[in-house]
Amino acid sequence: MKVIVLGTNHAGTTAVRTLKRLNPEIEVTTYDRNDVISFLGCGIALWVKGEVKDPNGLFYATPEILESEGINVKMKHEWVSIDADKKTVLIKNLETGETFEDNYDKVIVATGTWPLLPPIPGLDLKGVQICKNYDHAKKIQQANLDDSIKKVTVVGAGYIGVELVDAFVAHGKEVTLVDFADRIMPVYYDAEFTKHVEERMEKAGVKLALSQGVKEFKGANGKVTHVVTDKEEIPTDYVIFSVGVVAQTKQLEGVVELNDRKAILTNEYCQSSNRDIYAIGDCSTVFNKALNMEMPIQLATTAVRTGILAAANIVNGNKLASPGFTGANGIEVFGFKMASAGVSETSAKKMGLDYEAILLSDSDRPEFMSTYKEAWIKLVWDKKTRKIIGAQVASENNHTEIMYMLSLGIQKELTIDELPLVDIFFLPHFNKPYNFVTLAGLEVLGLNYFKK
Repeated sequence: MKVIVLGTNHAGTTAVRTLKRLNPEIEVTTYDRNDVISFLGCGIALWVKGEVKDPNGLFYATPEILESEGINVKMKHEWVSIDADKKTVLIKNLETGETFEDNYDKVIVATGTWPLLPPIPGLDLKGVQICKNYDHAKKIQQANLDDSIKKVTVVGAGYIGVELVDAFVAHGKEVTLVDFADRIMPVYYDAEFTKHVEERMEKAGVKLALSQGVKEFKGANGKVTHVVTDKEEIPTDYVIFSVGVVAQTKQLEGVVELNDRKAILTNEYCQSSNRDIYAIGDCSTVFNKALNMEMPIQLATTAVRTGILAAANIVNGNKLASPGFTGANGIEVFGFKMASAGVSETSAKKMGLDYEAILLSDSDRPEFMSTYKEAWIKLVWDKKTRKIIGAQVASENNHTEIMYMLSLGIQKELTIDELPLVDIFFLPHFNKPYNFVTLAGLEVLGLNYFKK
């Protein structure tokens, strides 16, 4: 059997290595338009901040490693088109300009996404930088170390934007954060959580320019000097533009079924509407267990797991069905640590779901201990079935690992009434006899006499 994998980042790297481990006899070829593979984009802000000293640590594989495992690695090769009837892929060698066809028995599309670039005047000015790959990371790091760049504007208050704000502040930059939403990270967290980060950002000197849309980037001598929004004009020396992504699936239009966001629709085996074309990672949909619907969940962890799924199902004949995904994620910025899974109350309300929710805070350790911190938890559940469909946790101490359990709970359809009976250990070093997770479940049952 011959398998071609298009794209070699999180999903693609995992897929090719899994294929070879499950069946060394399979011929595996991977094509990627870049000259590096498996770059951890989530580490860009850590490198900029100085937490990561050597950016080489942000790669967990190299072309040489994959070649040593028997994988045919073709870097700087771009995917041009696919002929599903002939089962061939047209490839362009970006160094020579040569094009050629390669045939396959199965193909895995792992082409990911690319930053959304709306038609904003001045977006092409020098000093307006998108953030996606290693080349972008190097440019951002160079700007961060440039003493002539004092004012930085970050457009986009999602994960990438907020993390880079934290990184630039750590280097003494004067930072403005712009977003059309009225608060930061509105997709993953409710306002009760994001307000804690916003307060810390403002205390650190960050200007929050929220509820503002960017209309234009102004410049002089080809270099950006101002960000113009619908409310103000912001002087700046450098801009990070990160307002969303689009799936890189244009070559598959009319070949397989895509959703309204151009992501490849897949089944529980990561198979597209064409049985010989699998799709993994950010360019594809997965089954969201919290919402019971197919949708993209564009996270590295999802990408890795779909890589495993597609490879295992190609080797073993579609025997490993996906258990569904919850979009579990976490972030630490400005000394505050948060994690979430499933759907937030904000999203549940927008979608018209029939739900209930609880927000609770408590000390994370017994008050007789020498130190303890406040911890916040929020749970969202389906009003009819009582199944938990969303969870959020936050504290200055690290309690993000609780989301492992709550994500599994959503996957396994744990109800809010069963939550207090989950067997959670107790030790004063770590938590309370009735820790805040158990306490939230008890609160729903009206057994709130354990609360401080």
